[in-house]
Amino acid sequence: MGQSSALKRFISFEKHQFTTHFLHFFGMEPPTASKRVSRLARQVEKECLANKKVFVALDNLPAGDDVIVDRSVFAISRMVECGAVVALSLLPEDALLAERLPDGVRVVSSDLLISAALEVSPSDSLYDVRAFTGGIPALVNAVVRDNGDPRSHSLVIGSSYFDALEHLIGESLRQSLLDEEILVRLAMLLLGQGTFAEISSVTCLNPYEIALGLEQFAPLFGVCCQDGAFHTFGVDSIDGLAACSSVLATKVSGFSSLFDSVLRVLIERGEFSRAAVIARLATSDEAAIAVVDHAEDFVGVGEVSLVRKTLGVALARSLVPEERLTCLQTVLEALGDSRSRSPEDRVLPQSADYDCPDASKDLDLLLVGCRSVLAGEDVKVDVSDKGQAQGLAIHLQTVQLMRDGQISAAQRLASSHVLSSPEGTLASVLLRLDMSLTSALLGDDQSFEDDSGAQVQEFLAREGFAAIRDEASLLLAIDAILHGSYDLASIDALVRESERAGNELVRVAALLAGAAAEYMVGDIRSAGLRSAIASSAAGRAGFYHLEAEAGIQCQAATSMGVGAGSATPGWEAACGTQDLSILVDLVRAAVDEENERTQGIQRALANATLPVDELWLLRVLVSGEGAFQERVRRLIPHAWTGALVPIASPRRTRCVVRHTGGSLGDEGGKDDKKVASGARLRLSLLGGFSLQVDGETIPEWRLDRRCAKAMLVFVALHPRFLARRYEIIDQVWPDCDYKAGLDRIYQATSALRKVVTEVTPDLDPFLSFREDKSVSLDPELFECDFEEFTDAAKEALESEGDDAHALEAALRAERLYAGDLYVPARDFTGYVVARRQELRELYADAMVAGAEAALRLERYRVSARLADSATAVDDLREDAVEVLIRALRASGRMFEAEQRYKKYAVHFVDRTHMPPSKRLRKAIGEGSRGGGDGPVSAKRC
Repeated sequence: MGQSSALKRFISFEKHQFTTHFLHFFGMEPPTASKRVSRLARQVEKECLANKKVFVALDNLPAGDDVIVDRSVFAISRMVECGAVVALSLLPEDALLAERLPDGVRVVSSDLLISAALEVSPSDSLYDVRAFTGGIPALVNAVVRDNGDPRSHSLVIGSSYFDALEHLIGESLRQSLLDEEILVRLAMLLLGQGTFAEISSVTCLNPYEIALGLEQFAPLFGVCCQDGAFHTFGVDSIDGLAACSSVLATKVSGFSSLFDSVLRVLIERGEFSRAAVIARLATSDEAAIAVVDHAEDFVGVGEVSLVRKTLGVALARSLVPEERLTCLQTVLEALGDSRSRSPEDRVLPQSADYDCPDASKDLDLLLVGCRSVLAGEDVKVDVSDKGQAQGLAIHLQTVQLMRDGQISAAQRLASSHVLSSPEGTLASVLLRLDMSLTSALLGDDQSFEDDSGAQVQEFLAREGFAAIRDEASLLLAIDAILHGSYDLASIDALVRESERAGNELVRVAALLAGAAAEYMVGDIRSAGLRSAIASSAAGRAGFYHLEAEAGIQCQAATSMGVGAGSATPGWEAACGTQDLSILVDLVRAAVDEENERTQGIQRALANATLPVDELWLLRVLVSGEGAFQERVRRLIPHAWTGALVPIASPRRTRCVVRHTGGSLGDEGGKDDKKVASGARLRLSLLGGFSLQVDGETIPEWRLDRRCAKAMLVFVALHPRFLARRYEIIDQVWPDCDYKAGLDRIYQATSALRKVVTEVTPDLDPFLSFREDKSVSLDPELFECDFEEFTDAAKEALESEGDDAHALEAALRAERLYAGDLYVPARDFTGYVVARRQELRELYADAMVAGAEAALRLERYRVSARLADSATAVDDLREDAVEVLIRALRASGRMFEAEQRYKKYAVHFVDRTHMPPSKRLRKAIGEGSRGGGDGPVSAKRC
């Protein structure tokens, strides 16, 4: 942990005054290492006799048996006695060698920690670096590589950090350790944090003696013997543990019982997300039984896929009762299968022989209730006193309160429990969703200032929650409408999907939202028809409050004389609450504003309180530019105007039109991308994902369904936009067999077609599907930024002899390369990652070619910029650095050229132990000195 870096730094400091030797012995057998040290000792003696100062660094020198230790000690003593300075690093298990060495300065791992990362307060921006790294040099350096400036506003923990962490974990569990020490270390890594008592319970060992060595020599484990506790750095998080799972998986066969014991301890702690990672590694029957026994808790943290997989194993091995399996399958189908739409499909087994803990039965009922309440069923629940069960029960009560029009009561109920619900669970996510939905209806925009909406969408996007995602989609639709924009195609899609899933409550609410949007933009005929349909559907389902709200909307639309629908007879009598009665009076007065009854209504409204629970509907009624809306606004009491936040003029989300020639129209902004003539769809993958259909940008979340986005990216990156079906299955759904994979492909293509045709009917992006066992996009319809970039980059490389043309093509490639190629979440074969690397290399090649052309054209600043872009992709690319240095020197930026050379040379020497080439040293002006030791040159070690 930093000893190799420390030795290399010693070498770099002393190489100008000493003759240096650096030997690295990691993975070398002790006899071989001892012989190399003996040969080195003879060479050092000769150098010392020649009056040379010698510095020797021995990294990870292994000890071996007594004979080998004596031989190594004798060789090191000879070097010290003849005047050489010897620095060496040893692993803790090689302490015998350290004990027999002559007196010297001893430094342990804890002395090598980076103090700048340890001596910070919680208010310092570097405190997160301390929490993630513990001051361990390898981890700190990795964080710096990921962030550049560790004091940036938001710390990014990226691939460099997790790669370094995985390497450290692998070294910490090396085979040269005793089995007892590996057992204790592995237990600490799996638990993440805890006490020595927990280590003793899972290993049946007293860990104190081993912990003493870990406290001194292994800071990664964060051991504190005084407190009898430990806290591992990096691996204490779920992401860190998952990143190191490949290393930990190699220990499962030898320490299977330890994994089972740790799994039980984590379940007892309630750390089910961490337990899920361990359960995926463990293969024993005991682990499968533990997962099934607590399946509801694993479902609660989003691990539906783990539960479904484990149920298959348990069924094959007959590990649990059949009633238990049937019960869990019912729960999983209720949450994740849209086809499970009838109440009979959600009935749990009630056999007298079914022996199951009451807590599990209650959770099963609550989880099934999450689907039943969206279907409009009355779900009676008893609020539990703690944990996930309490949160789910509160969610069910909140949804039913919203259904009955008690929005304020629903918000109070959800807000009083949202913070007490366990973070990162289904209950917490649903309560946050309820809070956002009630806040939107009550006109409170503050609930959208944080990232809770994104967290809700991300959690429900996991496998196994497809049947209850409609509430999150409804929130997006309502929030968009109340903020002055709407997407009727998305609302119609939500209506259809909720109808197929049997989620009647969501369907009626979506119909109401669509009617409100059409009313505000003046499409009165459609608003009246849609609200009439909503009223009829609500009446059939028994949603009497929603039926009344739909009746008010329908009456408002039809009163304008052009509505296609008509209010349900007796719609006024259905408005039973005080708030609804106020809106009825308001609409009636706006319809008949000249009679005596209207004047009486106006006087009554002047003394009425603001209908808070119907605030959203009141805001809809006063919005728009019609005569009826104007009459409603005049009737509003002055005391209400402060609470009525006006809705901005509604607009459709489609704001860019397609152009096949000529100038841009009035719609769209300056930064909108044009669609080329003949092309109907533009796919952008450089620097992020974007799909435009006839100039209209498709919301990215619309393509996440059915993994349509991942399949689209994979097919588009293939030559001729064609990919074989078996290739797509391996890429996107590797856990499916071929038949199931074909169904997934069909669903994904249908989802993509649906999104496209909602914008432009009769536009099919595919050429073929089932006929030739492939999926093929129509290349005549598509325009792709990565293809444009590839053409420009190749043009720059092939324009040899025409510098002006090469520079123009390179600049065009630079503009098109907005960032690295987008990689979807499902890239199981690594195909997209490989294509991203190809494009990175092509970008670097094009930038170097453009920089060289600009240098010859004496456009030095452009040359420096292009060469710098190439070094950003590959910092060891010598031709890019050479052009950069020449361009900087030619433009008079001598100091900057020297600094860039030094930076490159240090990195190059550190990675290769070789000096930069003579050509590059000549570019900076060192070649005339005969290639001697310059400011950062180095000798072969």
